[in-house]
Amino acid sequence: MKRSSLSAYVPPIGVFRCIQLFTLVLLAMPLTAWLAPQEILAADAGRLVEKDGRYVFVESMDPATKLLLQRALKQGTITQDEYDAVVKESQDRAYLLQPNFNAWYDRGFNFSMNDNAFFLKIRGRLATRFTQRWRNDAWRNSGDSKNYPELLGVFGDYRANRFIDDSSTFNLRTARLYFMGHLFNPDFKYYVQLAGENAENAQAPGAITMLDANFTSTHINWLNVQVGQFKVYFNRSQINSTAAMQFANRALAMDAFTASGLNRRDVGITIMNDEEVYPINYYFGIFNGEGPLVNRFAQFSSEEPTAGCPGGQTGGSPFPSPATGCPVNQRSLNANLRSNANQLMYTGRLQWNVLGRAGYGEGDIAYSETPQWAVGGAYAYNPALSTSTDNAFVGIDLANLNLRRSLAALGNGRILGQGDVDFSTWTLDTAFKYRGFSFQGEYWFRNITRHNKGLPCLQTVGVGGPCTAFAPGQFGNATGWYVQSGYYIIPRKFEIAARYAWWDPDTHSGGDLIKELDVSLNWFLLGTYDHQIMVTYSNIAMGQGGFAIGRSNPLPSTGGSQSTVPCPATFPSGCVPLDSHAGTLIENSIRVQYQIFF
Repeated sequence: MKRSSLSAYVPPIGVFRCIQLFTLVLLAMPLTAWLAPQEILAADAGRLVEKDGRYVFVESMDPATKLLLQRALKQGTITQDEYDAVVKESQDRAYLLQPNFNAWYDRGFNFSMNDNAFFLKIRGRLATRFTQRWRNDAWRNSGDSKNYPELLGVFGDYRANRFIDDSSTFNLRTARLYFMGHLFNPDFKYYVQLAGENAENAQAPGAITMLDANFTSTHINWLNVQVGQFKVYFNRSQINSTAAMQFANRALAMDAFTASGLNRRDVGITIMNDEEVYPINYYFGIFNGEGPLVNRFAQFSSEEPTAGCPGGQTGGSPFPSPATGCPVNQRSLNANLRSNANQLMYTGRLQWNVLGRAGYGEGDIAYSETPQWAVGGAYAYNPALSTSTDNAFVGIDLANLNLRRSLAALGNGRILGQGDVDFSTWTLDTAFKYRGFSFQGEYWFRNITRHNKGLPCLQTVGVGGPCTAFAPGQFGNATGWYVQSGYYIIPRKFEIAARYAWWDPDTHSGGDLIKELDVSLNWFLLGTYDHQIMVTYSNIAMGQGGFAIGRSNPLPSTGGSQSTVPCPATFPSGCVPLDSHAGTLIENSIRVQYQIFF
């Protein structure tokens, strides 16, 4: 429609608003210029401090002193320049004398010093647990001597784990103290974690040990560097903290397939990019491959005074096959040969955050409003692990005792006695979270390469004689997987979760599968992992089939036949196998756990 005249035209509302804003700006400019000096003077004369939840303006000069100076200025005793100089000196003095650190509590005790050049956060975590177990008769008649054997005594003799039908225990499952923060600037971080808990099957009082001690540089987003002792970035279930789990324990298979096969932690270096910046994350690490607080010097074998001739009780016939050109034992106490000290473990991991940031914590406690999905994969190569020594074939002396106990503690006890082996471990994993629902799973495959390719020699005719009995077959590889899922019935408060894990510790053996089913009810009192009550039911079926050196027939011997009656004294561990009454071991358990993280 045409407008009849200019006087009849009414500008749009937006034009009026622009004119109004322009007018207000013009009016405000003189007022701002007048207020600015007053604001600067006020800021220079004191500062705002927080007290009892509110901010209070505190002058830098003592009020009585300031009153006397103002009177002196008014009376003409001092000049304006002298007054201004005294005020400035008082302000400088107050600034220099004020505390150069701040302290507060926010999910830990926080201390910041020298304008945040140094920051320290101290946290603690406690988890107490009651465990009720019920086991079948196979645990009493046979027990487990293959997957989790106990290596006790001075020489680490193999012993089977046997139990009565039921057991009830209280234990301090987690007792941790954390020190974390940064030095010089926020991009140079440090992290220390101490632990003092005791395991459910602890047979001695716990002791304080250092779990983590490392530094991390995050100056370059695509090239972060972490050095020291820390968790190896390999499989999802081990990267995650026990503070953020859906179940009271990790599944047995999760622990068996760590990068080293010995422990989830190690000493070394890792380069990676920033997980919060890039959708695809990489991790590449080099480690000792021996677990925390130890290196390859912990591995050694016994050698006679004659170089190249194995020592111990074998008398020139070491496991896995007789040696040639070596004399009969020259002495009982020999040399410790460290032939693997030049080996290291190498790891690599890639993760793609397909949707959002699923992170590594289990469950969707954040109640994600958008789908979170990640997929990842990793490879670890840990060479030259000495699973036995030259002493009486199976290694019942002090050599490598720490390493062999570490293998047994994670369920890799079947490999003991196989000589030097290389571990090549692969893993694939995924995690999905959305509106309280979570799902994750992993698959592992470990290729086990024995340095000695022949069948292990187990019996000889006399000391240093020819081999008369061999292991029934070569040790195989290991594989396993798990899936788990959970849902928050009450968002951020109450979750139900279930998990199933499957593990084959020796692909060349039958009847040795380990299967685990877990169901957990979790109550998060504050809507975070920091304060929780967890009730987890577990059912574990552990097959005892297959062959394990030193625990199954034929048993090692340095002379005579195993059928000799009475039992010959040359059998280092006797002549009755530990698995003579082998059967499937079944355990049902309920764990009630209370955790607080402060």
